[in-house]
Amino acid sequence: MGCQMKHSTVVQSRNMFIILFFVPSVIVHLFMSFIIGYSSEMISALFGLFIITLLFLLHRSGMNSLTLRIPLIIGYMLYVFIANLTNPDILQLFYLIFPIILVAVYNIIWLNVLITIITSLEVIVLFYLFGQTYRSVGETQLLFNSAFISIMAVILYLMYTFKITPEWNHIFKENKKMDVLLTSKESYLDLFIEHSEDAIVLFDLDLNIIALNPAFEKMYGWKREECIGRSPQLVPLSEEAMKTERTKNLLNGESYHFLRTKEMRKDGSIFNAELTLAPIYDAEQKMVALSFISRDITLRLQAEQLEIDTVKLRAIGEIAASVAHEVRNPMTAISGFVQMMNNDPENPYRAYTEILHSEINRVELIVSEFLVLSKPNPRTSTEFCIEKSLRDVVLLFEPEFINRCIFFDIQIPKDSAIIMGNEDGMKQVFINLLKNSCEAIVKNGTITVVVTFQDEVVSIIIRDNGPGMDPETINNLFEPFYTTKPEGTGLGMLIIKKIIAEQGGTIIVNSKKNHGTETMITLPRYK
Repeated sequence: MGCQMKHSTVVQSRNMFIILFFVPSVIVHLFMSFIIGYSSEMISALFGLFIITLLFLLHRSGMNSLTLRIPLIIGYMLYVFIANLTNPDILQLFYLIFPIILVAVYNIIWLNVLITIITSLEVIVLFYLFGQTYRSVGETQLLFNSAFISIMAVILYLMYTFKITPEWNHIFKENKKMDVLLTSKESYLDLFIEHSEDAIVLFDLDLNIIALNPAFEKMYGWKREECIGRSPQLVPLSEEAMKTERTKNLLNGESYHFLRTKEMRKDGSIFNAELTLAPIYDAEQKMVALSFISRDITLRLQAEQLEIDTVKLRAIGEIAASVAHEVRNPMTAISGFVQMMNNDPENPYRAYTEILHSEINRVELIVSEFLVLSKPNPRTSTEFCIEKSLRDVVLLFEPEFINRCIFFDIQIPKDSAIIMGNEDGMKQVFINLLKNSCEAIVKNGTITVVVTFQDEVVSIIIRDNGPGMDPETINNLFEPFYTTKPEGTGLGMLIIKKIIAEQGGTIIVNSKKNHGTETMITLPRYK
């Protein structure tokens, strides 16, 4: 683009050189024809004026300098040729040389050869038509005409040397400076876009991609050749209506900054993104494209959610400690009296006291779980083998698996992973999750545990083919006191999350109605 601009500027300056010679020639010609009063001279002069007017209109219409030079050369040649036709004179014949001299400024060999050939043909035609007239010119007149042509050639040379050449040199120097500056700016801008961690895309007004950076390919999974000139699906169907509304507003000149939404990769996976969208205008303030900058904020949202969960767990723990202390003491006395009444064979309210005893046990369970929530983070951590902890828990569940006809499969790499943390707490996590899977399956199902190691992270996936959960349940899974079980407390998953957070890990639950549940735990690997 920079080279084209530079070439166009050079051609424009050379066009100006021809115009500076063409226009004064026509003006002088027109003035002299008025004074002398030759009608034939007046015709050619007016034709020259018509050519100049036509060139002016072409320039005003926005024709670029590269295209304008063609009608400029043709117009000047026609003007000189018409001047020879209307007034066949040896002086006019010499004017045919000037187009060859003037066109040489373009420094295009094939153009110089072409103009020379055309001029030669013009000379042949004129000699064929007016040869007798040319031969009748006297030596005195021929000498005078030759002197006039020589003077015009000297004037042309002086104009070229002292006026045009310095102007061209100045233009070339300025163009070189601008070219270096433009190249430098474009290079830095290209480097910025290419190395940006944010996905940057340019769309045309038909929403087809015209440019993108490597971060877009990495973030969305689409290759450059798959996108250029096309409009790939970048949003899930649930966001399609909002995307349509955004596009309409963008085409109306609106912009969006730090817009949080959901985007979709080529493989169909969905991630949270922050978008900056804006129209792009050219020098005439005409909209020519749309800019799209996308940033994956999944990790940021996870960090924000982790901070919210930490504050929530701390608050729940403080409340739990107070409630557990206030409830457990009177419940101990009540439990003792109810047990005495159940041991009395003459108790007329046995049916009621047994129900009361069962409910007291349930309250005790809730209080116990409250106490787990209220316990502070362990001050000391120990090294333990994740494989051994898992197998110890699985051993406890083997009778349950047999009783419920559940097929259990565990897949652990040969190289065991060592975790630094609270082994008893992690065993409690595995017990609660396996218990949830068993209760979800009831009978005749499959539970699979897969352990993988990647860099400094250990991933434990517990998968079952139970009835799964609906979106509402998934969204409220870690909310306190939310449960779908008749006898549940709604604190089990909250406790699991607290224990894993204390280990420096994360837990993600994916489930779909009638398609089972998958729970993935990630923990930092010690060695």
